[in-house]
Amino acid sequence: MLRVLLGTAAIAFTASTVFAADMPLKASRPAAPIKFTWTGCFVGGHLGGLVSDDRTTNDLGVSRDYDAAGFVGGGQIGCDYQFAPNWAIGAEARASWSTLRTSHPGSVRNRITGAVRPSQFITTNDVLASATVRLGYIYGERWLVYARGGAAWTRERNEDPFILPAGDAVDPSTTSTRPGWTVGGGVEWAFAPHWSANVEYNYYDFGTRGITMTNTAPVVNITGFEVSDRMHAATLGVNYRF
Repeated sequence: MLRVLLGTAAIAFTASTVFAADMPLKASRPAAPIKFTWTGCFVGGHLGGLVSDDRTTNDLGVSRDYDAAGFVGGGQIGCDYQFAPNWAIGAEARASWSTLRTSHPGSVRNRITGAVRPSQFITTNDVLASATVRLGYIYGERWLVYARGGAAWTRERNEDPFILPAGDAVDPSTTSTRPGWTVGGGVEWAFAPHWSANVEYNYYDFGTRGITMTNTAPVVNITGFEVSDRMHAATLGVNYRF
C-alpha cells in the first residue's frame, strides 16, 4: 500500500511539473496589435512653396498679368472621424506666414491735369489662412487620400510709389484682409501611433476688387485700381494626433 501511495504521488508531482512548465509558454504569446484609427484631433505644422497668378487694372484701364513665387509656413489644428470603415471626414483651421511679393512697372494719372507719371505697383501677401472640411479614403489602414475645401483669407498690402513733378517721392498704399475660397487635396501617412505626415496642394481664389491707395503727406489718393488674386500652394506637413 505504501508503494502504491508513493507511486501515485510521484505521478501527480510529475504531471504538475509538466503543467507548470507549460504555463509560461502560453502566457508569452504576443497580444494582437492595436488597429490604427483616424478618429481624433491633431495639431501640427507645414512648410512649402506659394505661387501667385494675379492681374491688376489701373485707372487708365490698362491690365497686366503677373506671377510671383515665395515660401509659406505655419500651423494647423483639426479633428477627423473615421467611418464606414474606410472613410474619414474632418475639419481643419490653418494659418500661415508668406513671403509672397510682386512688383511691376505701372502708371498713375492726375485726374485734374491728366498728367501721367510712371510708378512701381507692389503687392505683398504676408498672411494666408483657411478653414476647411475634408473627406478622405483610407488605404492600408495608415494611408489617407483626401480632398478639402472651404473659406480662405489673406492679408494684402498694395502700394504704388512714384515721383511727383516737384520731385517729392510718395508711396500711396492700402492694407486689407481679403476673403476668398480654397480647394485642394493630399495624402497623409500615419507613420507612428500618434504621428502623421502629409503632402498636399491647395488652390486659393480671392476674386477681383477695387482698391484706393492713399498717401498722407502730401495727400495723394489713387482710385480706379482693380486687383485679382489667385494662389497655388504645395506643402509638406507633420501632425501630432491625440
